[in-house]
Amino acid sequence: MNKTEILFSAFRSACRPPAKTTPSEWATGRVSLYEGLSPTYEADSAPWLKEPLDAFADIDAKEVCLLAPVGTGKTTMIEAALAFIVSEDPGGTMIVGQTDADIKDWSETRMQYTLRNTKETASLLPTGKHRHKLRKDAIIFPHMSMFLTGANISGLQAKSMRRVLCDEVWTWDKGMIREAQGRLHDRWNRQFYLLSQGGYVGDDWHKKWAATSQHEFSFCCPACETWQGWRWENVVYDDSIADRVTMAQTARIKCSNADCDYHIDDKPQVRRQLATAGKYIQQTDGMPDSKGYHYSALANWRLPLWRLVIERCEAMDEVNRGNLDLLRQFIQKRLADFWSDEQEDNRAILTGSGYSLAEYDDGEKWEDETHRFMTIDRQQDHFWAVIRAWSNDGSSRMLWFGKIDTWERVKVIQEKYKVENRKTQIDCGYQKDEVYKRCAQYGWLALRGDQRDNYPHPTKSGKPIYKSYSRYQNVNASDGKKTMVCFWSNLAHKDILFQLRNQKGVSWEIPEDAGREYLRQIDAEVRRGEGKTAVWKKKHNDNHATDCEAMQTVLASMLGIIGTQQDTEE
Repeated sequence: MNKTEILFSAFRSACRPPAKTTPSEWATGRVSLYEGLSPTYEADSAPWLKEPLDAFADIDAKEVCLLAPVGTGKTTMIEAALAFIVSEDPGGTMIVGQTDADIKDWSETRMQYTLRNTKETASLLPTGKHRHKLRKDAIIFPHMSMFLTGANISGLQAKSMRRVLCDEVWTWDKGMIREAQGRLHDRWNRQFYLLSQGGYVGDDWHKKWAATSQHEFSFCCPACETWQGWRWENVVYDDSIADRVTMAQTARIKCSNADCDYHIDDKPQVRRQLATAGKYIQQTDGMPDSKGYHYSALANWRLPLWRLVIERCEAMDEVNRGNLDLLRQFIQKRLADFWSDEQEDNRAILTGSGYSLAEYDDGEKWEDETHRFMTIDRQQDHFWAVIRAWSNDGSSRMLWFGKIDTWERVKVIQEKYKVENRKTQIDCGYQKDEVYKRCAQYGWLALRGDQRDNYPHPTKSGKPIYKSYSRYQNVNASDGKKTMVCFWSNLAHKDILFQLRNQKGVSWEIPEDAGREYLRQIDAEVRRGEGKTAVWKKKHNDNHATDCEAMQTVLASMLGIIGTQQDTEE
């Protein structure tokens, strides 16, 4: 090829008109992937992402929200979209991830691999004397700029963009979505694209989603031709079968039409055929320039129904143990829906369980008992305490509650009810040094509730797991004596207590003569807010029964009696 031919070839490449195909058609077989089911992007591998991907070329879609389950190709779609933007529809683009570290890692591995190995974008990457323009947090192309940042104030300032892509916004701090949208400066050709799993009702992500014209990925029933979404309420299985795996393998999806008896068997070929022929159907009217797309993990034929059924059943097992975490994760991550704790006003009326405090007045053992704890709330000149017996199945029975005047009297009651020293634990939020001294003297341990959600615990692999309470830490009193203290999540354990108190799960018993003061104190707090903003707030100051019972759940969780048996890895 002579110089003239090279010149004309470069001119034709630079001055060609944009492709007339949709982004999903353009990317198929062309965009290279670092991690994917195939070496190149294939739209038919994730039919639920065709229309959301094509929205990148829709000039009328000023705002797009994709509410989607984990592990269904969202990140791969972003990579295909960026290749299309760079090659066919250039303009200043910002990609905003959860943290600076996360977005830089993704840029260095997956995104840059895609741009280097896709023919149409490879020649546009800066090289040679311009190679400094290719960085982890930015690529300055000859014809456009691309910036990458975490969802933080410092990264979301100063720059003016045509497009802003926001990933996993459910994890973002309050106000960061507004900051990211501010980078568009109301351009006529702007596009604000948010994609994430489900978050919390009332958070910024939920508010954005609620304002869109919502579209549901749907399939057509082969029998009655009713179009319907992939909804969990249509999953049926034979719950009379005792063996859970066998039961789960009976799972099918029934048609939502009550007059139709068609069921979708759990066969990948059948589910794939329905998903491939599926389409998005509008469900609500929102802002005219704002589109929302939603689908659940049921649309993904690669994920067997039986596995989802087992996950759901395990989540409900944990609800019965007083823990909502697995159910919340199932709803947010699998069903791609928003979670609401509904903790505030739906309280069951507490009633006695057919026994009296006098039955255990001399430390008698409850017939189902395996553990007994005494938890103490320290006040300025007195104490409040609860003694509760626990069984290995998570059920429990309150044996004593009351106000105590002196340290010596606390010790007397502990010994009367035969509670082991190490299972006698006291809050150290007030008069900490005095509490440490008494713990060292009596062999007790200290507890401290705080606002953290979880605490790291080391593992043999070196990767920490996170629990709702910390490891015990050695502390010294001012007189040099040593004891140990454990911190616990106020939110997590009062959520667990609420479930137990509301009889949503295992038996949580109080005596017939628990008394008016206990009943007043156990309902002294209400839950306000959702997600990261959620807190338990006092209705009145006498919340000592609530604190003592919450500390009971901490100790029961440590021994695996209640709470999730699956720890969170981060």
